[in-house]
Amino acid sequence: MSKITLTINDKQVTGQEGDTVLDVCRNNGIEVPTLCHFKGLTDIGACRLCLVEIEKERRPVPSCTYPARDGLVIRTHTEKLETNRRQILELMFAERNHLCPYCVASGDCELQSLAYKYQMDNVRYDLSWPALEVDSLHQHLVIDHNRCILCGRCIRACDEIACAHTLDFGNRGWKDMVCADLNQSLGQSSCISCGACFQVCPTGAISAKSGTYRGKPEEFTGVDSACTICGIGCSINALVKDNKVVRIDSPDLASSRGLLCYKGRFEQIYDKKNRITKPLMKKDGKFEACTLDHALDAVAAKFGEIRAKHGNDSVAGLTTSQISNESLKAFKGLMIETIGTTLVDTLDGDSFRVIHQGITKFRNDGKLDIEISPEEIFKADCVLVAGADPLTTHPVIGAAVLNAYKKNKANIIVLDAQKNSFASRSAVWLKPKQGKEEAAIKALTDSLKKVDAGKSGKDAGLDAETLVDAAKIIAGSKNCVIIYGEGIIKLQNPDVIAALLNLAAVVGKSDKGSLKIISLKPQGNSRGAWETVGLCGMQRADMSKVKAAYIVFADDGMADPKVLDAFKKTEFLAIQASYLSPITERADVVLPSPIAIEREGTYTTLDGKSVSVSRLVNPPDGTKQDHETIREISQRFKAR
Repeated sequence: MSKITLTINDKQVTGQEGDTVLDVCRNNGIEVPTLCHFKGLTDIGACRLCLVEIEKERRPVPSCTYPARDGLVIRTHTEKLETNRRQILELMFAERNHLCPYCVASGDCELQSLAYKYQMDNVRYDLSWPALEVDSLHQHLVIDHNRCILCGRCIRACDEIACAHTLDFGNRGWKDMVCADLNQSLGQSSCISCGACFQVCPTGAISAKSGTYRGKPEEFTGVDSACTICGIGCSINALVKDNKVVRIDSPDLASSRGLLCYKGRFEQIYDKKNRITKPLMKKDGKFEACTLDHALDAVAAKFGEIRAKHGNDSVAGLTTSQISNESLKAFKGLMIETIGTTLVDTLDGDSFRVIHQGITKFRNDGKLDIEISPEEIFKADCVLVAGADPLTTHPVIGAAVLNAYKKNKANIIVLDAQKNSFASRSAVWLKPKQGKEEAAIKALTDSLKKVDAGKSGKDAGLDAETLVDAAKIIAGSKNCVIIYGEGIIKLQNPDVIAALLNLAAVVGKSDKGSLKIISLKPQGNSRGAWETVGLCGMQRADMSKVKAAYIVFADDGMADPKVLDAFKKTEFLAIQASYLSPITERADVVLPSPIAIEREGTYTTLDGKSVSVSRLVNPPDGTKQDHETIREISQRFKAR
């Protein structure tokens, strides 16, 4: 883009072709007030606060929608403009019920800040005092229509960033309101709970229940980090007060991984489970609290005793993939290098093995770099979702599919025996019989190759017409992306993964040579555990003769108590966890572990990028980082 030169308030400034007048003003440090403008959203010129005078224009124009051109002469703060802005603010206050002392956003409200700036100590118009409803049925959000200024930021964020289009204007004239779907409660609507509407709201019209009346911005400490829940590695900015997370926002909603989901934005804030804050040792069948030194000595001593008596592989290790790479490396160092056991695995090790074996069947190296990054979904004109429900398991990936569906008019093809969130939006739903997914994938591949797929399609329970429709859509697309998840992985059949990769090879490669396919890994640092640290073996470890086990569950909410069934014959079981549960009840020693917002370190995203994670709050006194606890056991074991 070429540079342009403008004159603003008698000073020459520069901008870029394609900028609006507002862009040029702000890029040159000239502040023009706005309420409907938000970075990354389409400008609509609704609030009229950004009006400016431009030479040769008959009347003031909104700077947020007026294209900047070379040679424009602009004034931004004439007496007339400032008078108009004051009048607009007064009309906004008169239209709805803006009682600042009682508002959840008081002190963090753009409307209130502008009222202070324009010294608006009275309103010259009659106050409407409408009796508008407050929608508080949503799990995380509240919409108070009394505080809404109808700027439309929430509607545009829902439509352009989340691509859910749950929100829109309803009614007309002075009855105009922001509505969810067909004027439903937000909690009963198609809302995906991403919270983008809440983040962009300039007033207290949309608020989060977690942060209601918790303080003003100057009372908080901001912490930049990354979300570790599902492996996307979304950047987050947390507001912390009194060692509690009050609010989590996206630093840049408009970026490719800027949208947050309900897991990353809201669920991390709540911690209502029964925390383990002190080490516990079982005595006469009951847990008793003890010092950390005592617990660590006991674990190291028992592991050493059992190894000396029964050999290295009498001790086994199992860990969640929710913890950092540093903790995973420390775990590997303790179990393999210090104790010398070969019986080490992750809770999602079976997922690794089936994906690895499937890739190996397709090409010999079995490496996950065969896959593309989630950003490629935004370019897709066709998305095949196989055995996955991203809006539930990986909501940011699901939102990316919605983005392609809305902005690229992408066709969605669902290949799943079960209904998922995209079934109602799909151009074709391939619904194979249970266990016949491989046959369905091969039939689709044959159809793309123009090979008769009648028999394989019939075996899978698919009719020929549906297969042909799906094949035509994929063949007619320029950028088809395949996403597969738990429904495929849990089959534990590498041939199904290989069939999907063969289908992806027929569809075509990305610019970087990778196949246009993405596997949704089950945990936040699965790829870090699998490839960065290399904790998973090529075969499932035989735990039947194990005499002692060390299991790191941390705050893994997906951990199934059945994983302990393999350790029924153990003489000693040490568990490192954040919460008391049926799992910890079976341990001999329980060590405390920090939860996600208390951890720090590096994580590997599902597409292989390394992200740095900062702790948002401090863990309870005496609770160390997982890698610190693990290394102390290792040191005590060596010192015996």
